[in-house]
Amino acid sequence: MPKRDVDDVRLLNLGPTAAWRTQAVYHATAELMTADTPDTIILCQPLTPYLCLGYHQDCDSVLDREECERRALQVVRRRVGGGLTYLDANQLFYQCVFHHARLPVKFEDVYARMLAAPVKTLHRLGLSADLVEVNEIEVEGLRIAGVGGGRIGEACVVVGNILFDFDYAAMTAVWNAPWASFRELASAALRERITTLWRHAGPVTIEAVQWILLEEFEKALGRKIVRGKPTREETRRARALAKLIGSERFLQRHSDNGVGRAMRSLKISAGVFICAAETEINAERVRASFRVDDGLIAAARLDSESRGGWEKQERELVGMEIEQWRSLLRVPARATV
Repeated sequence: MPKRDVDDVRLLNLGPTAAWRTQAVYHATAELMTADTPDTIILCQPLTPYLCLGYHQDCDSVLDREECERRALQVVRRRVGGGLTYLDANQLFYQCVFHHARLPVKFEDVYARMLAAPVKTLHRLGLSADLVEVNEIEVEGLRIAGVGGGRIGEACVVVGNILFDFDYAAMTAVWNAPWASFRELASAALRERITTLWRHAGPVTIEAVQWILLEEFEKALGRKIVRGKPTREETRRARALAKLIGSERFLQRHSDNGVGRAMRSLKISAGVFICAAETEINAERVRASFRVDDGLIAAARLDSESRGGWEKQERELVGMEIEQWRSLLRVPARATV
């Protein structure tokens, strides 16, 4: 093993590994980091699929827990932000754990430095990739990677993945959607806006992409990357954290007594959201689902218990600002026979 210089970045290449390690190792590395411990990049893939909540999400608002159990999908909560992710072996994870004193002060500059490598990796594979909205990577306007970040102790953490393939059906099934039209719009938007490497670049191997990624990290950081292994203390802490991040107590950290209302907003990609709302017109309760692109309604679905005939108003809502939707509504006339 090459000797590590004090300026070198340590590489922990876990490869295909137990799902719990893909979250617990970088958390442990971050918690134990001091100014004297090495900056670290971790690469890994989970052997089994699982779901990961962002730190601030309400578990029961976001997830249908019964569906998760039916699909035998473990749920964990990470300690950095972002939204719910479905993770499996068809994704390559990169997890950058660096001491905050060795990175820019502004987190947007941290993202720019850390995400330059995956963007350049996609360029080398012939894809037109760009960094948008600070921390999203897109190819031809479509999201191809999920990224999150934050501070854990003295460490700045940026975690991301490259999607080689994606299980759209599993992701859409586990959402705690308020009603069917919300799930339908979200499912269609997910398939339209989230893309994969194999769709664009063909059957490139994860191993080949991994080595390109490491080369690009060395260029972007201007530092040598040297393979290492977790310390005994990091290994012990990772095992303890694996129990914590999957515990019901930690999953319910941001829940209202464990009873969450179904989600009302779901981010699909940069500028694209699915939103749910309700209103009452002449004692008629109306449920609405919207796809919103850059603040404007791109698609609408309206529903009420006793009436149909909302199609004309659904079309009229397209192009409006989402905040204005109630002003256009009127109860449609009942159909006559």
